[in-house]
This record gives sequence, C-alpha cells and structure tokens, in this order.
Amino acid sequence: MQPSSSKPEPRNQDHRDRRESGAVLILMAGMIAVLLGMTAFAVDFGWLYWNGTKIQHGADAAALAGVIYEPDATVLAKQNALEVAAVNGYAHDPVSGNTIVTPLDYTDLATHPGTVSNANQLRVTVSHAVPTFFMKVFGFDTVTIEKTSVAEYVLPLAMGSDEPYFGQDPTAPNASNFWANIHGYYTGRTMGDRFASQCVDGGSTSSCTPNPEARSTASAGTNNGMADLTGGYLYGIEVPAGGSDLKVEILDGPFYRGGSDYVLVGDNPQGSGPGPTTIFMLYAPDPTPLNTTDGNELLCKVEYAPRDAYMPTATSSTDWATVDAYLKGQVIAGTPYVADAVHNGITSSKTYGELGDLWDQMCGSTVFNRGDGIYPLRVVVEHPGSDDERGLNRFSMRASTNGTPPRFFGLGDMAIYANFAGNTATFNLAEVPAVHAGKNLVIELWDPDSGNNGVEVKLPDGSTPQCSWTSTDGRFGPGAAPGDLGACDLNYSTSFNNEHMQIRIKIADDYSCTSACWWTLTVDYPGGANDTTTWSARVEGNPVKLVE
Repeated sequence: MQPSSSKPEPRNQDHRDRRESGAVLILMAGMIAVLLGMTAFAVDFGWLYWNGTKIQHGADAAALAGVIYEPDATVLAKQNALEVAAVNGYAHDPVSGNTIVTPLDYTDLATHPGTVSNANQLRVTVSHAVPTFFMKVFGFDTVTIEKTSVAEYVLPLAMGSDEPYFGQDPTAPNASNFWANIHGYYTGRTMGDRFASQCVDGGSTSSCTPNPEARSTASAGTNNGMADLTGGYLYGIEVPAGGSDLKVEILDGPFYRGGSDYVLVGDNPQGSGPGPTTIFMLYAPDPTPLNTTDGNELLCKVEYAPRDAYMPTATSSTDWATVDAYLKGQVIAGTPYVADAVHNGITSSKTYGELGDLWDQMCGSTVFNRGDGIYPLRVVVEHPGSDDERGLNRFSMRASTNGTPPRFFGLGDMAIYANFAGNTATFNLAEVPAVHAGKNLVIELWDPDSGNNGVEVKLPDGSTPQCSWTSTDGRFGPGAAPGDLGACDLNYSTSFNNEHMQIRIKIADDYSCTSACWWTLTVDYPGGANDTTTWSARVEGNPVKLVE
C-alpha cells in the first residue's frame, strides 16, 4: 500500500486573489465617487437651469410691467419694473449683492450705449446668486445667473391732427377740413358714425336692428358721471414736458336743433326728438390712454343737453362773418341770447358778443396740472330717456398750456364730418413712427361716401405707398385679385355708402421719419364735401411685447 500524497495550494495565488479583490474594491469605490459626483453635478445643473428659467421669467415680467410707462414716465417705468421683479422673488439688494435688478431705457444711452433701440423700449437685467447643493464640496457655494429682457410698448396711433386743436376753428380758420362728430343713440350707422350709433338703419326706437359694432354708452341718471364710463370716442391731449395750466375748450359742444349739414358747424336733427345729450370727460395722464377704467383720475366732466339754435335765422349760405355780426348784435346787458340760457352747462350768465365766445372752457375757469403725458378725453352720448333722441352732433376741441403747445388727436379711430366747398381735401390720417418699420398698417374707412373719384394715401415724404384694399360689398383693388398690390391711389366708380373699406399697407423695412411722421389721406369730393365718416388706423401686432 502506497502512501497518498497531495500538492499544497500555492501561497502566491492566494495573495494574488486577495490583491485583486482589493483592487476591485478600490475601483468600485472610485466609480461610485465619480457617479456620486456626476449625480451631484446633475442635480446642481438641473437646479441652476430651473433657476435660470425662473430668473428669465422674472426679467420678462419686470420689463413688460415697466415698459407701458415709456417714454413719458421713465422713473415710474423703472420703479414698476423693480416692484414686479420683487414680486417674482428678485428684490433688488445692492447691499448683499445677491440680487441686482437693473432697468435701463433711452435716458441711459449716454452711459449704456446700445441699451435700447428706441424710446418705447425698456431693458431689465436680473442678476441673482443661486445657492448650490453638492457643488459646495468643490467650493461653489453659489452660482450667479444673469438674464436680460427687452420689452417694447407702442402707443395707439394718433389720428387727425398734429395741432393743439381737433376740428375747425371759425375764429382762426385752419386746414383741418373737418369737424369732430358723434351721433345720437338711435341714429343709424348708415349716416356715417360706425361706433356710437346703436342702430344699423335710422330707426328711432329700441326695436331697430342693433349695430353689431356699437360701443357702450352712458345710461341716463346712473353711470354718466363715473370715471369708468366707456364707449363713444377717445381723444388724446399730449402735453409736452414743462407744460402747465392745461385748458381745454369745446366749440359747439351741445347738439343744436334747427340746423342742417350746411348750417354753421352742421348739427343735423333726425326725426322730431330734441337730439342727443353729449358728454365730455377729461382724465389725468395715463400710460394706457385707450383704457380709462384702470384707475384713471377723472379731472372734469361736462354734460351738454340739446339746445335751440344759437342763430335761428341761419341758412345753408350763412357764413361765420354773418354769425359774428349776429352775435355782436345780441349783447343785452349780460342777458344770454340762447333759448335755454345754459350754453356751457355750468353758468346761466354768459354773454355772447362775438364768434370767439362760442368756445366753452371745460369746467369753467379750471386749469389742470398733472404733469406731461397724454390726457385722455372721452366723448359719448347718453342713452335717451325717450326713444327719439337722434341727431348728428358736430363740434371742435382745442387745448392750450403755459409752455410748448400740446397736441390734440384721435386715439386709434375718429368720427369726422367734412363740409367744405373744394373738390379735394387732404387730411392728416395717422402718425406712424419709425418704430413700425416692417409692420403692416391697416386703415379702415367706414362709409367713405366720396362720390365717384377716390382716395390716395401718402407717406410723410409725399410719395404713394403700395397697398391692397377690400370692401364689405365684395370689391377689391388695385390689382386683378384680392391682395394684389398697387399704388395706393384708389379710384372707384361707386361710393361706399354704409360699407366698410379696408386698406392694407406693408410698411417698408427701411421706413424712417423723425419729427414729421404723419401719413395723409387725400379725398376727392366732386362738387364739395358734405360727408360723415369714421376712420381707423392701427399697426398689426401686440402693442406690448418682448423684443429680446
């Protein structure tokens, strides 16, 4: 029997296995450290990305909130931007430096060139130190993120006038070629007033076919004294910097019975009723002049009831010199000659001795000092207490200050009455600043009943742009198909009575202008003008928007 034998395991193999096991552990530990680091960075980078988006939204909100006060109230614009940034969690903190909010506008161009490209823009930069999580291990306790937003606010287009008046002034004849206009509640829009008329046709009762585009009006005895009244037409009185003691006057504010389209200003009765009651409301300057219900201060309200004619003997051939002579003959020891003796709604002791006395100052001798900016003026008719307060009321308005004269214009649209002897008239249509280069200008003419000739749009330099037009009766031009462009010198053989005409113009990308940015509309009136019409002009696009 032979003894058994066995080979012992090599000791070096044992040691090698143990060494390899240790190496794997070290490798795994290193990989786990790397994975944890990557996870930590992923968490922090995700956190930083989310905060970057949040900071950008805060900058956007601040810029949009502040820009509506540009360019007239730059201090308020920046203050509002700071407040909204704080509401969104980014309160300006220059002491700690953790959050810095910097609003800049055109007033900062000298120290920050290129900040904005025009006076209607506001740039807001938000810089915020964001705390980290795992990056602290590597010495990054915070990461500063900076985001910038640029917003732009484009005001509604000024229409009709670049002067301190809107409409004619018989004491100092001007080149407006029109009177301001508003129609009574139940007057049909076929008479030319697109928005104040509540009826399609000239019905005199509530049973008329409603005007689908009619704006709200004042209810008798209820809301016509409230600051949040809407409807009618809005005008802007732009007071420049340094202007003070604003005075607003109205010529022929009441509706006068006994007139016709050709008599004096041209108030035209409809039916046997007394005519419309007309209300004028002046508000303090506001960065959003198209909205007078967002906290506007009502400065003055004048309500004109319909009245008897101030020259009962007037005929279609009566001129203003005859009126002036008539008034001078009516001065009788302070006794007013008008039948109801309350010409301006404030006093019954006014004496009329000449043509200039027909201008009534709003709210007596009151002048207004609310700084510069646009003072909105709303003109609206009252809902009639009876069903037949129809009529066409024509009037003029003017403003003055101590300092540079203000401007008086329609805001976005205007109803006007043109009555003059010539065959052709040129009107200030709309002021289109250079900021609108490359955009689309849309002009809407309601009831442009100008006979069988036409209208021509002209740029500030006197040239005629390319355009296309359509109308609600199916007509179009000037090309062979709708939308085809041609020179905006529009000729047509049939008038647009009770029709809507829309003109579209692509403003050139290189369009520019400085102080003279008024586009004009030349209208042919065969045999003279006797026309009520409503014009609108707008630039397509959101008036408040982010541009960067």
